[in-house]
Amino acid sequence: MMRLSIRLRLTVWYAAALLAGLALFGGGMWIALEHRLIAGVDLRLAQRVAGLGTALGVDAGIKDRAQLQQELSEFVREVPDGTLVQLRDSSGAALLPLPAQPVFASSQQARYSVTIQGRRFRVASGHLPCAGETYTTQVAGSLDEVGAILEDFRRLLLWMIPAVLALACVGGYWLSSRALAPVDEITSVAKTISVQNLSRRIASPETGDELQRMAETWNQVLDRLESAVQRIRQFTSDASHELRTPLTLIRATAELALRREREPEQYRAALRQVASEAEHMTALTEQLLTLARADTHGLEMALTATDLNQLVNSVVEQNAALALEKGVTLRARTAAQPAVAAADAAGLRRVLLILVDNALKHTPAGGTVSLSARVVDSDVVLTVEDTGEGIAAEALPHLFERFYRADDARGSGHGFGLGLAIAQAIAAAHGTSITVVSAPGAGARFSLALKA
Repeated sequence: MMRLSIRLRLTVWYAAALLAGLALFGGGMWIALEHRLIAGVDLRLAQRVAGLGTALGVDAGIKDRAQLQQELSEFVREVPDGTLVQLRDSSGAALLPLPAQPVFASSQQARYSVTIQGRRFRVASGHLPCAGETYTTQVAGSLDEVGAILEDFRRLLLWMIPAVLALACVGGYWLSSRALAPVDEITSVAKTISVQNLSRRIASPETGDELQRMAETWNQVLDRLESAVQRIRQFTSDASHELRTPLTLIRATAELALRREREPEQYRAALRQVASEAEHMTALTEQLLTLARADTHGLEMALTATDLNQLVNSVVEQNAALALEKGVTLRARTAAQPAVAAADAAGLRRVLLILVDNALKHTPAGGTVSLSARVVDSDVVLTVEDTGEGIAAEALPHLFERFYRADDARGSGHGFGLGLAIAQAIAAAHGTSITVVSAPGAGARFSLALKA
C-alpha cells in the first residue's frame, strides 16, 4: 500500500479542515440570512396588520358585516401586489374581499409560513374588534423574493467554496513544500553520511524553529557517533597492538625452542616465558571484557551498606608488602565516625586497588601513599593521594581514556592503560565519578564520593 507523502497528507488535512470550516460558515450564513430576510417580511406584515386594525377597527365606525366587507375590499386594493388579506369571524369562517383570492389555513401562531397554490407565504395574525364582533386578521406576504435571494446565495456558495478550497489546496501544498524543503536537504545530506565519512554536518537554518532544533540535534548525534566510532577504532587499534606483542613473543620463543634439540632446562625457560606472556594476555583480555560489558549493558553492581573504613584498612593491608618492597610508606586514614555507604564491596575494592597500584608505581622510594575515608556532609569521600612526580596538565583530560598512558610524564611504562578506565566505569556504576588533582612534582590525588 502506497503511503502519501507528508506534503500531501498536510494538504489533505488542511483541505478537510478548511472544507469543514467553510461548510459551517456557509451553513451559518445561510441560516442567518434566511432569519434576517424573514424577519424583514414579518416586520412589514406586522405593519399591515396594524394598518388593517386602524382602517377597520372600532374608530372606523363600521356598523355591519356588509360595510366591513366593503371597507376590507378598499383596503385590499391599497396593499402591494402579492399580499393576501383574510378575516375570520369567531366561528372560523373566512371573509374574502375578492372572489379570486385563495383561502389559507389559520394557525394559533402569531407568525408562520404556509404554502398556497405551490408558493410559500409568510402569515402574520392579529385581532380586530369591529361591528360588535372580534375577527381574526391574517395578512400573508409572498416569500418568493426571499427564496430567490437564498437561491442566489446557495449558487454563490456552491461556486465559491470549491474555488476557495482548490486555491487553498494549491497554496497549502506550496507552503508545505517550502516548509519541508529543509527536511529534504537534511535527508539528502544524511544519506551521504556513512561510517567512513562522519565528519560532514547538516547545515542548520537560523530560523529558531523546530527545523533548526532538529538539524542541531542531528549534528549533536553525529558528533557523538563520530566520537564513539573514533573510540572504537582507537580501541581496536590499541587492543590489536597490545595483543600483538605477547603473541609475537610466544611465537618467537616457541619457534626458537623448536629449531634444534635443547637441554630440558632451556625448554623449561622457554615454557616459563610462554606462560608469562599468556598470563599477560589473559589479564589484558579480562580487562577488555570488563570494558566491553560496561559499554554494552553497564556494569551490574549490587549496592549494599558497606563499611568504607574497614575497606580502606583491608586494601592497605593487602598492599603493605608491595609498598615495603618499593620503599614507599603506605598508610590508611579512616574517619572517626562510621563511614557507611551504598556500594559494591568487590567493585569498590577493585577501584582502590587500581588507584593504589598506580600510586605505588609512580611514587619513588621514600615517598608516601595515603588511602583515606572521610565523611563530608551526606557523602563518604575516598581519596588515594601520593607524593610522586605528578601528572602533566595536558595529560589530565585524557587520563581515563582507554590505552592512554601518561607514563612518559611519570617516568614509567607499566600496564596496559586500561586500569583507570575500568575504575571510572565501576565508579559510574555507583553513580559517581573519579576526580583527579595533580601537578608535575606535586603528586596526585584521586577522589570519589559515595552517598552515605
